[in-house]
Amino acid sequence: MATTSVKLSDDMSARLRRLADSKRRTPHWLMVEAINRYIEQEERKAVFYADALASWEEYRQDGLHVTWAEAKSWISTWGTDNEKEAPECHK
Repeated sequence: MATTSVKLSDDMSARLRRLADSKRRTPHWLMVEAINRYIEQEERKAVFYADALASWEEYRQDGLHVTWAEAKSWISTWGTDNEKEAPECHK
């Protein structure tokens, strides 16, 4: 496992220690957890962004879409007794 040094202000170090104590964890555990969550969040954002760009490119090529009104009407039926099928894409 690699070792990395992180410089923290005195204030942040004290805050980290208090939080670690309250959670009965070590400051190291909290830092690893925070970094891991941040990396996972940013990776999810990158996938979301790539999917959005791919969707935009597909739309630019074929022009198929549903309007906001169509999508909203469909979504409003979710979880009801008369849930509708997804609207058909059109130009």
